[in-house]
Amino acid sequence: MNNHIDVDSYNERVVAYFPTYNEQEIGDLEQTQRQHQPSKTIIYLKKEYVSLFVKKGYRMEGSIIGFFNGVDGYVVSLYGSKERKTSKKIDQQGKILKTVEQIKPIHKLPPLDTKYSIRLASHQDVKGLVQLYDTVFQKYPTPVFDENYVRKVMNDDYFYIIIKDGEKVVSAASAMINPFRSAEITDCATDPNYRGKQFLSQIIIRLEEELINRDVNYAYSLTRALSAGMNVTIKRLGYKYGGKLINNCIISSGFEDMCIWSKQLKKADS
Repeated sequence: MNNHIDVDSYNERVVAYFPTYNEQEIGDLEQTQRQHQPSKTIIYLKKEYVSLFVKKGYRMEGSIIGFFNGVDGYVVSLYGSKERKTSKKIDQQGKILKTVEQIKPIHKLPPLDTKYSIRLASHQDVKGLVQLYDTVFQKYPTPVFDENYVRKVMNDDYFYIIIKDGEKVVSAASAMINPFRSAEITDCATDPNYRGKQFLSQIIIRLEEELINRDVNYAYSLTRALSAGMNVTIKRLGYKYGGKLINNCIISSGFEDMCIWSKQLKKADS
């Protein structure tokens, strides 16, 4: 598992993955920060390194079950501006999380209505995916409105499950497997005219099955702190709350806080 640094100019951030602590690579990170002047730096690392970064001024924001090939990951952040480190709509977020805390996991979903189909997406579905994302999101952290982008990223380590009504893609989500053998459940969207049918629950369960088949046993998702529906959905599927990333990325109205949820999909000895 190698350390890695990404520059995400669109979201004004640097994102680093440090499963090990290497002084030279810390120097590389600091050089990247000086060069790009991000308003937020996010580091995914193991527990034993958290205090080293806290001493450098980083804030511990959360944890992810099994992120590093079965070893829990921790997320620390450093802010370049007061505005970026200040959470917005705290009261509204608190009410949502308090409600979500009361949600009990579900053990079985009703079968999908036979008028709908659910399957792994192919390149033939790219146009429909983009149309769905264009309908649901005003802004998004990645270029999901670009057919070329979606077609390029769709592969064995970044795959989508979709639900279709006839030829129309009405709900979708993806799983993005990282080099550390955990996966992010992301790109979740349902056409507003089809909400309330538990489509995303059906899709996420199917994504989990695909991940297990690909020997990935840990999944996590970053949900908008202001989205009651998405937080309820992920809690019902047995994901554990792991903290909140402040002004993490641009989505919907602008920079938003994202809740961390994670889950072990399959026991190591099963």
